[in-house]
Amino acid sequence: MAISIVAISSIHLLKAFMNAEQIANDKLLWYVIIHLTFVVSAVLMSVMDKISFSAHRSH
Repeated sequence: MAISIVAISSIHLLKAFMNAEQIANDKLLWYVIIHLTFVVSAVLMSVMDKISFSAHRSH
């Protein structure tokens, strides 16, 4: 599910950059920050899932 959110966010970010001349720079900055937050969250959730799975695997 996190990957889907990241994918939707990247499409929205790409759409924003296609119209960059019509969007204020501070708004674009916030779009990038929000997108990076989604990416980092997805990566961290993936790492936690991998750690959890490997912990159960050893038992």
